[in-house]
Amino acid sequence: MRSALFSSLLTVAVAATAAAPAAAQAKYTIETGSVAPEGTPWAEWLVGVKKRIEKDSAGDIKLKMFLASRRGGEKEMVEELKKGRLQLFGGSVGAVASKYAPELNVFELPFLFESDAEADFVLNEVRADVSALLAKRGFTFVMWSENGWHGYGTKNKCVKTPADMKGLKMRSQESMIHAETYKSYGASPEEMPVPEVLHSLQTGVVDGFSNTPLFSQAVSWHTGIKHYAYTKHIYQPALIIASKKWFDTLPANIQKIVGSNKEEKSGIDGVRSLTPLLLENFKASGIEVCTPSAAERKAFADASRAVWDKFKNQSAGNKKIFNAVMAAKKKFKK
Repeated sequence: MRSALFSSLLTVAVAATAAAPAAAQAKYTIETGSVAPEGTPWAEWLVGVKKRIEKDSAGDIKLKMFLASRRGGEKEMVEELKKGRLQLFGGSVGAVASKYAPELNVFELPFLFESDAEADFVLNEVRADVSALLAKRGFTFVMWSENGWHGYGTKNKCVKTPADMKGLKMRSQESMIHAETYKSYGASPEEMPVPEVLHSLQTGVVDGFSNTPLFSQAVSWHTGIKHYAYTKHIYQPALIIASKKWFDTLPANIQKIVGSNKEEKSGIDGVRSLTPLLLENFKASGIEVCTPSAAERKAFADASRAVWDKFKNQSAGNKKIFNAVMAAKKKFKK
């Protein structure tokens, strides 16, 4: 596997402290955490972010990284971010949406996007909407990243139609959208954090999961399955956000450095370049990789379309961001 970038699961947590040891000559120590294991391309990408921030600050900022969920799961880190105990987080949109910004579940809706180009266009169009929404909840938006397109990893059969999903116990991300999508296919969602999933696959607590090839291999979930259906049912962006309470106390020059989105495009491009290799790695390790036909994907989309309405009608905030996304999709198609 390449050693450049591994996005979507990035979970970055940053704690600014008082003066660091004199030898380091750093005014701010930034603790950076991620669910990505050490040595993965995503972790390598974080190292690049670290080097850029430290260089641009001329040594005023020092990043201390904690990888492989050593600062907890994504949900726990977002909670710590909200409390100001961590200052920077990068990870799945669903983790932020699960408690503090449920409107962002709009990006977890099944079959929302049809292509990379459409996703890129829409996310850029609604950047200001997302930034304003997060600011109201105590977060500062920094940049988009990417987890990529989801498929279904399963133990006993390749899932190519909604009927194949019926009766399965599927690990669900801690997100209403993911749980409701499974229910629309007749499956039973089992919410659980990232560190518990592999053991649950191995012991039969769950029959499978939904995630990207990138993430599935990064956390070794692929070792617990025999089949992977690349359904592309969710395009899952990731993001980096800061604790607004903390960020607003920083001098303007430090805000500019920490708040830069220089790595946004390289992170997204890196994930996309890896996906074909990852699918080949699955095959090489004995996993059956299947790709549902257009008709089969449409059956999935039709079965889960009610989830869109349930999300949209849940609150005025949901409807507002949903309408902004739909307007951007319409603009893209012109």
